[in-house]
Amino acid sequence: MKTHMDIRQMEEMFLCGQKLYSWQIDQAGALLHSNAPSQTFFYDLFLLGNGFERLISYFADQQTPAIFCDKTGIAWIGAYREHTLFLLGPFFTVSATEKYIWHLCSRLNISQEMMAPLQKQLALLPAHPLNTANAYAVMLHYCVTGQQISASMVHLFHEVSEPEPDASWGSVNWHGTWEIERRFFSALRDGNIPDLTAALTEFSAGQVGTICPEDPLRQAKDELIVFITLCSRCAILGGVSPEGAYNLSDYYLQRVEACRHVSDVQNYSLEMCESFLRRIRQARKNSSYSTPVASCMEYIETHICEKISLEEMARSAGYTEYYLSAKFQRETGMTINYFIQKRKIDRSKDLLLLPGLSIADVAERLSFSSPSYFTAIFRKYTGMRPGDWRVRAQSAHGQN
Repeated sequence: MKTHMDIRQMEEMFLCGQKLYSWQIDQAGALLHSNAPSQTFFYDLFLLGNGFERLISYFADQQTPAIFCDKTGIAWIGAYREHTLFLLGPFFTVSATEKYIWHLCSRLNISQEMMAPLQKQLALLPAHPLNTANAYAVMLHYCVTGQQISASMVHLFHEVSEPEPDASWGSVNWHGTWEIERRFFSALRDGNIPDLTAALTEFSAGQVGTICPEDPLRQAKDELIVFITLCSRCAILGGVSPEGAYNLSDYYLQRVEACRHVSDVQNYSLEMCESFLRRIRQARKNSSYSTPVASCMEYIETHICEKISLEEMARSAGYTEYYLSAKFQRETGMTINYFIQKRKIDRSKDLLLLPGLSIADVAERLSFSSPSYFTAIFRKYTGMRPGDWRVRAQSAHGQN
């Protein structure tokens, strides 16, 4: 358990380095402490944005940190310990222009006399992309609880409504350097998890130039589309088949285009990187097998979220079903069906660690016929129910 001095040192660190204010609020909603210069304004903004109710409700049965974005696009990072809510914020997840801030103040129904000072206060708020905010949430949780967790365990929820079409947003005009990009893509290609994590943190701290200054959602989508395209090429260099890399790229492109909020788009980047990394590592394992078996494994990885047909797989690989089944079992010691189920269960473990996904959501995403069938198969391969495995895995992350 961290001491009071640790909390104060944390506050100074975030205020000095990231321009993030610190807050402590009891479970009844009383403000216990803050180092923000305009405490009343920002605290009222937090309450009006429904942040307190949402976070207290979340921490009633959850122990991992959360990031909350209100309807104005202002975000807060929260952690919880001993009936006290610890916050970092507020901040924007994209850089807000003066015009957007004016629209924001207009929507708050404040008097004309208060417009200028409030615009001045909001203009001081920093902008931190969600990938960066995730890292801060992990740090806050550690300072508050003494537990280490992964960034994937940070929960994101929001009540974001997109800004009016004429409420333009800006983008910071500094870019990620080529050297950072080179390190990131080399780590991804080589399957080096520690280097990939470090490079991703550096990479996400920079921002690309403005592509669609009048549409923040389109800007975020276009940024990630470029990123997905580059990652797919690195995956091919790392050993993934072009078809497999392109199919995974198409999968994420479709998910990105379906997003309705900037925060949703930003939150996909880490999941996307991890997916490409898994494919690269699996492709390297597959390289020790013959071409028919390796192509079979590649097909399974590419279509892991679908109902996989042996007939379609054999046709894709260019072999008969009998030949492919016999050769696969002879080289791996497993039937194709067993391998498919095993890989789906392996993938389900990653999904179970993502915040906000229910057991039924995981079963549906992996094309199991029903949640009960997924539970039965999961128990067959792990000896545990999915819910019990999730609790044990989350506990293990907190103890590392």
